[in-house]
Formats: sequence, C-alpha cells, structure tokens
Amino acid sequence: MLPDATLLPELDAALYRTAAKIPGVSVVADAKDFTGRSGIGLSFRERDGRTVWVFDRKSLDFLGSADEALLAVGVADKAGGTSAT
Repeated sequence: MLPDATLLPELDAALYRTAAKIPGVSVVADAKDFTGRSGIGLSFRERDGRTVWVFDRKSLDFLGSADEALLAVGVADKAGGTSAT
C-alpha cells in the first residue's frame, strides 16, 4: 500500500504507528532502501521472507525497501497522466 498511495501526512503517521504495533514487526535502527538511502525501518514477515520498510529519520517519509525505492510522488489530473513533483 505504501509505494502505491499518496496519503495525507497525518494518515501516513497513523499507518506507521499502527504497523509498528503488529505482532512480529520490529524496528531496524539503520535500514537501507534499494538505492542505499539510510533511515529507520520496520521489519516484518511476508510469504517469501522478511521485508523492511525504510522511512526517512526526520520526516518519516516512506523511502522504499531493500527491493525497491520510492524516488518521487506526484498527483496527475487524469488516469495515465504524470506529474513532475
């Protein structure tokens, strides 16, 4: 859900706080996304192993995981459109 959604900051924060309380989720103090950006991570088990979501330490923006990186987020005014933000 995180890589595919542009949420209000308050909703993002609530989602992260909730995810941290799920049984089996642990905090990773120095996690890195696919591009090597460092941040704080939430580690959890998925069907094919463990995944770590990486967040910027100050803003708590979602950066990605070891398998992917979120480099830009934008809003388009129609389906299939693009944004330069």
